Amino acid sequence: MPQIGEFTRTKSGFAGYVRTLTLDLEVSLTKAEATEGENGPDYRLFHGDGDLAREIGAAWARTGEKAGKYFSVLIDDPMLAQPIRANLFRNGESSVWSLQWTRPPKRNGAA
Repeated sequence: MPQIGEFTRTKSGFAGYVRTLTLDLEVSLTKAEATEGENGPDYRLFHGDGDLAREIGAAWARTGEKAGKYFSVLIDDPMLAQPIRANLFRNGESSVWSLQWTRPPKRNGAA
């Protein structure tokens, strides 16, 4: 599972980066406003600051048996062929969180 980013906690959420062969972004995860829907994201993912900030994704809090608390992250942009789905895990007891990506399995019959 390759690491494609690294984040640290801030007062309003997380700050960090996403880096792949085609992306090199400084980003922030900011606590989302409460919504009426139960499936709404817990955080919004932004690239840029202030008036130039653009929403490029979201994150949902999850809990796993082995991983404990982590975040399921979705990054999307019209320039991407499909959204990037990754998971943000805490690095042990440190304040650093790693964004990990795994290629989705091919569906039966897919080329």
